[in-house]
Amino acid sequence: MNKKGQLWTTLIVIGGLILLIVIMFAGMLGWAVVKTATDVLIPEINAIGEIDAGGNVSEYSVMILTPIDSVISNFGLFMGLIYIIGTIGVLGLAYGFRNNNNTWVSVLFVVCTLLLIVTCILISNAYEDVYLTDDEIGSELRSSTLASYLIINSPTIMTIIAFIGGIILFTGKEESPYGV
Repeated sequence: MNKKGQLWTTLIVIGGLILLIVIMFAGMLGWAVVKTATDVLIPEINAIGEIDAGGNVSEYSVMILTPIDSVISNFGLFMGLIYIIGTIGVLGLAYGFRNNNNTWVSVLFVVCTLLLIVTCILISNAYEDVYLTDDEIGSELRSSTLASYLIINSPTIMTIIAFIGGIILFTGKEESPYGV
């Protein structure tokens, strides 16, 4: 019986979920700040006009900054997709590292799951405080409905994902040679 391998499996699955929610939180707040800045800066740069004979800054900024602005505008959707793909990936890890039933690993998984839920509650409350403000950052966060919904409801979502991950993780076959 490989107890150390079972410990790392549990920590990788729950740690991956905690890391996912922290990255989502930081990414969405960073995106809101960058989006707010680009909403102010890009129109100003486009309005500069011609600064030199043959050097029209507005023309160049439209060619360069318009695609960048569309990528920045859709980054909230991208973060929501990363969240969904990440949860599916962690469930895939749980499936790949299934092991037999051990009482101490099951207890460790439950304790780590409780830590995950508490972390999700704290991050969800912090995000919701910023989300409900009436400033520009709050309005940018409200414009990204998928990622905001996933972060605000992350305690429920992560509880379900951790429960499914625990079922997958602890319903594996008995250890046999060659992993078959």
